[in-house]
Amino acid sequence: CIGLLSLVMLLTIGKIEARENPNQGTGVVVYKKKTSNRAACKPSTSSIDLNINNVRARLLGGGDMWWDLNDPKYIVPNVEPGKGIPEVSSIFAGAVWLGGFDDGGNLKMAAQTYRSAGNDFWPGPLTSGGLVEEATCAKWDRHFNVLGSNIKSHIDNFKKSFDPISGEYKYDPNLIPADVKGWPSRGNPYFEEINGFDLPDDDNGLAGFHDEGTPDFVYNPKEGDYPVIEIRGCELTNYPDQMVFWIYNDAGDVHTQTQGDAIKMEVQVQAFAYASNEELNDMTFYRFKLINRAIEPIDSTFFAMWTDPDLGCASDDYIGCDTTRSLMFIYNQ
Repeated sequence: CIGLLSLVMLLTIGKIEARENPNQGTGVVVYKKKTSNRAACKPSTSSIDLNINNVRARLLGGGDMWWDLNDPKYIVPNVEPGKGIPEVSSIFAGAVWLGGFDDGGNLKMAAQTYRSAGNDFWPGPLTSGGLVEEATCAKWDRHFNVLGSNIKSHIDNFKKSFDPISGEYKYDPNLIPADVKGWPSRGNPYFEEINGFDLPDDDNGLAGFHDEGTPDFVYNPKEGDYPVIEIRGCELTNYPDQMVFWIYNDAGDVHTQTQGDAIKMEVQVQAFAYASNEELNDMTFYRFKLINRAIEPIDSTFFAMWTDPDLGCASDDYIGCDTTRSLMFIYNQ
């Protein structure tokens, strides 16, 4: 089963000029701080590369991606870094934009660009009332990375542990790969052992997993459970060659990027890729789960990926769309 994320995007067909990073060369980022009763979370500093195939895509933990806060990092082909081989990136940066109206008709929004004008997103999950503590932000300023080869090894070892005499699986948890064992799915009894802090008790499930045997909706790799791509309405058995999961929110502090009121939105992200001999080898995929943790609903919600392409030089990029295929594309003059 294949699921696609539908994005509500405002597109114009015409010439766009990609911007250079405003931070570069100044060394100074200015934040217009306002008083707030929110937690004073620090902007995310975590990063990781989705790099299992012919793409090396930099993922950040603060609502943005595909750059390292200075240089573009959506590298195709995936040349080995540090070897003096020129890196070619067709995207300078990208980030999530979202917003909507509360019951009183007040606009709430969160967005991110180059972080030079401020910050609207912070790492970590929110409570059921849309709150977060600074310590929670700090703990969750990280990405969880799992490899498909380790998932396969885990599944094989679990099957081999079946005892035909007792009719039970006698799986040694010491054989479970660390990335599978520490996967941030609901109720994982090994999460703290691997990661050093507790999981939240969350009805929204956190990272997706296959629930082996009789479903108990709790992730326990000793019982054969394993990480999967979570697509609502699809059987949860498919896993990629690499998958990265992280969580961020818009309630960690004042929105200094947009100056907007916080939505109290929690964003759970799955980024994944496949190593293959076909077109999939040149692709990366992203799934966003948006959870409104505020008491009131948010209406007329827009969600989109802001993208700054640098296809060739940065001064002659064009953007277009094919509405019959829900397809956005970038092309060069």
